[in-house]
Amino acid sequence: MADEEIQRAIEFIVQQQAKYAARLEKDAPRLAMLEESFKLLVELARGADERLDQNAARLDQNAPRLERDESGLARLEESFTILVELARATDERLNQNAARLERDESRLARLEESFTMLVELADRH
Repeated sequence: MADEEIQRAIEFIVQQQAKYAARLEKDAPRLAMLEESFKLLVELARGADERLDQNAARLDQNAPRLERDESGLARLEESFTILVELARATDERLNQNAARLERDESRLARLEESFTMLVELADRH
């Protein structure tokens, strides 16, 4: 391999590493935000679950009033369902991001190995 080819290969690898680093920097805040959002959703779901338990006890005591408040309960159930769906969607996005990061790390490792080999070849010549 000519020195010129080695130099081009090294430049390509350096460019790819720079792109990967920029992408990681770009994705890191988004991933952190998604993680925080997921934690918040879990806390909200726990709070909603506790409130549902408390409401259930009160509803048992107020059965006649429950019949009048059926629409309010339906809205509460719908909100809880939406919250669970949001939590699942956030979890799925976190899994997708984790898989993408894992693939990128694997690619970076291969690029680093290639770069190391090129440097070794360059040192021999």
